[in-house]
Amino acid sequence: MDFIILETFDNYIDAHLMMGRLEEAGIKCWLKDEDTITLAPMLGNALGGIKLMINKNDIDDANKILNELKEIKRKSFACPYCSSHNIEYITSSRKTGNIISSILTWLMGSYAIGIKQTWRCFNCNKEFDEPVELNKEDLNMSE
Repeated sequence: MDFIILETFDNYIDAHLMMGRLEEAGIKCWLKDEDTITLAPMLGNALGGIKLMINKNDIDDANKILNELKEIKRKSFACPYCSSHNIEYITSSRKTGNIISSILTWLMGSYAIGIKQTWRCFNCNKEFDEPVELNKEDLNMSE
């Protein structure tokens, strides 16, 4: 069997949720580099994250399931300013801590200093700490 990477994850929780959903649909899959990244998270970027591996023949079915789950997740969070679902968790260059972090890293050599991440709405271009989480009733009413 030829296995290929369907998706990469930065944490084992999301990886296991997706793997469980695919296995539920009868798609054989496994997680590559999960143990290493779970035990040593600082190696996550170097290894390319936790890789969800699937059989090459199952790519169409797996992509369909993956896209459905991404859409459900996207619809369950909204921007607190404009209620848009066009939001993403990003590393912000606008945060003062990131600018200071970049300068200190440059001055001190290649020491890793914490980078701050935030949510960003791509409709109103505002950044915020937490999105509005919609419950099932809200999702059913908006459809």
